[in-house]
This record gives sequence, C-alpha cells and structure tokens, in this order.
Amino acid sequence: MTLRSAFSGVLVAGIVGLLSLAFISVPQYAHAGTGLTIQPIKISQTMKPGDSVSGKILLSNASEDDVVVDISIQDFIPTAGTETFQFVGRAPGVTTVRDWISFDGTKDQFIFKKGEAREIPYTIQAPASAEPGSHFGVLFFKATRVQDAEAQIKVGTQVGVLVFVTVPGKFEQKGTITKFGVPSFVQSGPVPFTMTFENQGTVHFEPKGTIEITNTFGTKVGSVPIEGYAVLPTGIKAMNFGWHVNGLLLGRYNATASVYDVDGNLLSTASANFYAVPIWYMVGFIVTLLVIFFLIRFVKTRLKFSISLKK
Repeated sequence: MTLRSAFSGVLVAGIVGLLSLAFISVPQYAHAGTGLTIQPIKISQTMKPGDSVSGKILLSNASEDDVVVDISIQDFIPTAGTETFQFVGRAPGVTTVRDWISFDGTKDQFIFKKGEAREIPYTIQAPASAEPGSHFGVLFFKATRVQDAEAQIKVGTQVGVLVFVTVPGKFEQKGTITKFGVPSFVQSGPVPFTMTFENQGTVHFEPKGTIEITNTFGTKVGSVPIEGYAVLPTGIKAMNFGWHVNGLLLGRYNATASVYDVDGNLLSTASANFYAVPIWYMVGFIVTLLVIFFLIRFVKTRLKFSISLKK
C-alpha cells in the first residue's frame, strides 16, 4: 500500500466519522458496535403543575472498549407539517423540560466498562408554574472511547430517550387520518396497512383505535389495533400495521380505520377495499385437476379391463 492510498483511506474514514455525528438518531435498540444500547426509547407522562415522577433507564455498553459517557438534556420542537423535529437546546419559555429533569445520584460524566449495564434513575419535576400543553425533551447519552476522551475532536456515538410531558389544562386534542391504504390485491396474510395521521391539536397525541376488516358479506373477520406511535402538534406521522390472519383469504374485503381521543370520542375514520386472490392455491388446485384428468384419460386409453365368465 502506498503512502498516498493510506492517507486517502484515513481521510475518508475521518470524514465518514464526522458526518455520522451530524445525524443524531433515537433508535429502538442501538445495534451492537454503536457503543450503547438503551431502554426505553420514550418516556410519556401526564403531570399536573407541582407533580413529580421517577423512573429508570437501562443503559448498556455494547462496544468493544471502555467508554466515557456524557449525559445531556435538550428541548426539541416539532416541525409543522412533517414527521421531524428540531433540537433547540432550550425551547422558549420561563422553564422547559430541560429544567424539569434530574438524574438522582448519577454524574453527568462517568466511565462505563466494556459489557457493563446499569440503571440510570431520573426524576421529572413539573414546576408549579408549568403551562398547560405538551412539553418535549430528549435525554442524550454520548459514548467516547476512554483513550479518545482527551482528544480535541471526540468521535463518539450518541443515543437518546424522548420525553413527552403533558400538563392538563386548556388545550385542544384533535386530528385526522389524511391517508389510509392497503394493496389492491393480496395472496395471503399478513395484510399490510398504511395510515398517515395529522395532529391538528395543541398537544402531542398518540392515536389509538382499530382497523376492522369485513368480508364480502359484511361480516367482521379481523381487527388490528392502532397504537405505538406519537404525533407532535402540527405534525404528521406515517404508520404501518399488519393483519396477521390465519387461513385462506378469498374475495373482496373492506378495512375501516377509526381513531379516538382519550375520552373515547371518534376523531377520524377512513376506509379502503382490497381483494384476496390466493394464486398459488388456485394454481395448485388447477394442476391437481389436470393431473387427475390426464391420469383418468391415460387409464382409459392404455389399459383395458375384461371380465371372463367360466362355464
């Protein structure tokens, strides 16, 4: 290997490492090799002004080295009309989620041994002056190899836990299903459904409801729960669900999605039709019939049966 090619390889690796820092992800489970794994990925609480709630975060070192972990807290705000949000350090307001969270007995920086796991206790204290509505924050955990901790440019991995706090009061909770779809034709389960929900309220909303499936005769044959997603105010969210059905599907079906608010009131509904055509079952059936037909024909043309009667 020449000196020039070696230098080029190091340069490319450095650029890739730096670019990776520009995209901060909040994964469900960080993959082994990225440094840290974390559970849960989301904390959602409804708190009155002056209330406090405590919990624990499970953090594990999945890397091949001892690391230095730095803990930080930031606020974030939704980007209107999209699924994204922006980390802003501190959101507008007298106090924010960043000021409400503390880590009980855990330093902002500590050494994490290879393979070590520990519970990080936290407390969320809503001030007496907390404004009604949704408040958002993120708890960041950044891992840097111990041998790189004193470097001027620290290349590490960052994972986080999203925090959603709703303070009761005068706020609006509403939204609508803007898109609901299913493939026009399916052969078997699971049947995939896609739904896009727009939050038109003033607080974050976790759509809950059901997708009910009926057959050609209007008989209910299945149901899929709508859950597991949070939509920020003014934001939209694309969701995916699956109908894991057992048995044969055949004919025309209707799927109706319904979303309700926390009081059980219907917010929005949407429907879509699809057809189930089990092609491989039909092909197998036709092939079986053809085999039987030609077998009978062969027997008739090639084999002759005679009955002799002895006197």
